[in-house]
Amino acid sequence: MATFKAVVRSKRADGIYIVYIRVIHNRKTEYIKTNRYVHQGHLRKGEIVDQTVLNQCAYTIKCYYDKLNKIDIEGWTAKQIVEYLTKNNEKIPFYPYCEEFIAKMINNNRERTAKNYTTALNSFRSFFGEDIYFQNIKSIKVKQWIDTLRGTARAKEMYPTLIKAMFSAGVEEYNDYDEDNIVIKNMPFKNLEIPKADISIPKAVEVETIRKLFAAKPDSRRSELAQDVAKLILYLVGINTVDLYEITKDCFIDGKLCYNRSKTKKGRRDKAYIEIKVKDEILYLFDKYKGTGDKLFDFGYKDCINFNRNVNKGLKHLCELAGIEKLTSYSFRHTWATIAQNDCGAVTPLVGFCLNHSSEFKTTELYIKKKFEPIDELNNKVLDFIFKPKSKNTKREQQIIKKPKDQDQLPLFHN
Repeated sequence: MATFKAVVRSKRADGIYIVYIRVIHNRKTEYIKTNRYVHQGHLRKGEIVDQTVLNQCAYTIKCYYDKLNKIDIEGWTAKQIVEYLTKNNEKIPFYPYCEEFIAKMINNNRERTAKNYTTALNSFRSFFGEDIYFQNIKSIKVKQWIDTLRGTARAKEMYPTLIKAMFSAGVEEYNDYDEDNIVIKNMPFKNLEIPKADISIPKAVEVETIRKLFAAKPDSRRSELAQDVAKLILYLVGINTVDLYEITKDCFIDGKLCYNRSKTKKGRRDKAYIEIKVKDEILYLFDKYKGTGDKLFDFGYKDCINFNRNVNKGLKHLCELAGIEKLTSYSFRHTWATIAQNDCGAVTPLVGFCLNHSSEFKTTELYIKKKFEPIDELNNKVLDFIFKPKSKNTKREQQIIKKPKDQDQLPLFHN
């Protein structure tokens, strides 16, 4: 019976080792080159200790055993086994690769993104069925699957985009273009039009709705938490709940939150860095939810997904108590942006800067040292508009509405 093991052989000039699958059969040894690499720090006494690489190779070895179990190799040489296993007609299971792809995201603390990929894969699996291989995924079938999603608002774009990303990653991993070993030849997503998601309706609400929410009296721990988190979101310029949950104590510097936005930090050159001055009005919430260890906050939930879910449940109940429309944690981010532009006169680029959105002037921004004071200035205006409303008659209070017809007629307003 053939045996397999992930090993390294010689070190390259750049200090990197190529990973091979060693094949021993009938006392002869051959090697199958992989597209995986390790450096010296991932070796102990010449053995690979990088668990990610070992897991990937273990899956490859499992596929080899599955393939060899279908034939009689007793009289084969080790070289014949290698030739058989590396032929271009090798079928590569799609779902195990995708599940490993998603597991890596979870290991890199990208649970929210991994959840979207899992949902997309479940949709794909329900349409295509089980035990599909990379090589069996054809564009006509993918198009039929996409057609079933056209009635959705976001899934019709998100699901195909995520499946395409995993398929492309698999192609890069299994195809060895240098050695002209093209295992996956089909390109089902090439020239395939993925529909655009529907434009989302802004989740912003009227300022009076926000005031009623904060005037309501919570009747449970969860609704109290929801009200407190809503206040933190507004006062911290629409901060996302995942950032509230993940932010560490070393990000609270000289009265400011200095952090990288989780959602976009890995895809931007500036790592989505932002600084926001913390106003005195919410410092009591920093004490109320003071975190342990390196976490700035402790909201009592095991992960950011459960935290967000329970905040939204608390908001739903709080809205019922206040007699207002349903709000979610994201409503406050949208509302902050809407008030900033429509009621405080901010231009759209400034609002985007405050919300830490990616700028269209990416090259220009590389030349400019950012100043974050404009965020604090606009935030003060937004918060004053919400929590310190001025009289509706402010602009008219200093005016006489009309000139008296005679000396005996009094003006409607006095200076």
